[in-house]
Amino acid sequence: MGVILTFFQNLMCCAIFFHGYQRRTHFVARVLTLSTLCAWLLHSINGWLQSPALGLPSQLIMFLYFLTEFVVVLVLFHACFQVGWESSLYSASAGRATQHLAYSALRLIQLKTGYLLPWLSHGFLPSLLRNAVLYLPFCVAVYFLFARGMDTSHYDKSDFRRNMNIVSVIILFICIIITRFVRSGEEWDASAIIAQNLYAITCCSLCLMIQYNFCKQEKLSEEMETIRGLWQADSKQLAERKNTIELINMKCHDIRHRLEDCRLSIPASEGDELESLIRIYDQFYHTGSQTLDVLLTDRALLCEKDHIQLSFSGNGGCLDFLAEAEVYSLFGNALGNAAEAVRMLEEEKRQIGVIVRSAGDIVSINVTNYYEGELRFKDGLPATTHTELQDFHGYGMKSMRAIAQKYGGDLTVRAEDGVFRLTVWLVSGRVRQAQ
Repeated sequence: MGVILTFFQNLMCCAIFFHGYQRRTHFVARVLTLSTLCAWLLHSINGWLQSPALGLPSQLIMFLYFLTEFVVVLVLFHACFQVGWESSLYSASAGRATQHLAYSALRLIQLKTGYLLPWLSHGFLPSLLRNAVLYLPFCVAVYFLFARGMDTSHYDKSDFRRNMNIVSVIILFICIIITRFVRSGEEWDASAIIAQNLYAITCCSLCLMIQYNFCKQEKLSEEMETIRGLWQADSKQLAERKNTIELINMKCHDIRHRLEDCRLSIPASEGDELESLIRIYDQFYHTGSQTLDVLLTDRALLCEKDHIQLSFSGNGGCLDFLAEAEVYSLFGNALGNAAEAVRMLEEEKRQIGVIVRSAGDIVSINVTNYYEGELRFKDGLPATTHTELQDFHGYGMKSMRAIAQKYGGDLTVRAEDGVFRLTVWLVSGRVRQAQ
């Protein structure tokens, strides 16, 4: 029965690290069938290893059995989830560390209390229930602390894989080799048992923390690579927009003068309409920042099509410490999200306000617009399932935050009473450190 209970404990602890992977077809049937077969296989292997005919020492029997059990659990989860072997190894080793941590903690509790859940009678099913109740709090705690941030299926960098493989081997070395041989001692006093289990808890906790930090760093690294790619794309788009806006202004200027020179015999109403159309394409902002002028002019043309009012106030000259691509990324993402949010609203609410201020070394950028729907926040940024607001939680916001933090600032958002307010503040005095 002990073999089955240990196998059940490992299944519980490993499951929390495989939860995010895609399940294979007939998942429930796979789990039930394979779990039953694996339990029978482990029971048979354990009996075979302990047979007198082999005459193996107890230390070697424990080592071979628990190594076999780990491999069986690894294969079982790989067969139930669509995940590679390396990711299965990372997750299964993390589950093994969780089981060992919980087991050691429960041994300490048992040392002080004498029994765990004595109200449950002995027998297979009560023992199975006892294990589920005892291990569940540890599984929940480890899930929220580590497991939900450790999806490794899409990380394929060689250094990440090498580091995770090393930690996985260390976990197996701790759980299967070191502690198993230590427990073969004949006489143990209370202090030795406490020290042994505290050692196991500490080692397993550190391994889980290291795995989690590797995953977190790799996630941040991938996000920064994506953001850098967006910045490069923004630089290319900015150059294209500059050329386009300059060409439009030149053509509009020429058309206006030709109309005046030709003095066409057209009705006054039609002449006014032509002048109005020319003014739409001939508008140009003078904010004090050439890059911001180009961007606002470009966005104004798009807003005109959807009858969106775009207003600007402040001094764009205080942004001169930023690179052109950074200005384009900050305002391009902010205005793109705002335009997407107001496009489907009634016309009187299709308004976007941009304010740029400076006070000493502090520069603030405020973008305000109306919105509809319910917003929820994740990591301080808006996230929503509504299609019209889906860009709020994409890389655009992360790109803006990265630029703000690069210059010692940050990005904050507020959504109240149907009004969305985005604020970016930067420290112009940090320009040297940032560069």
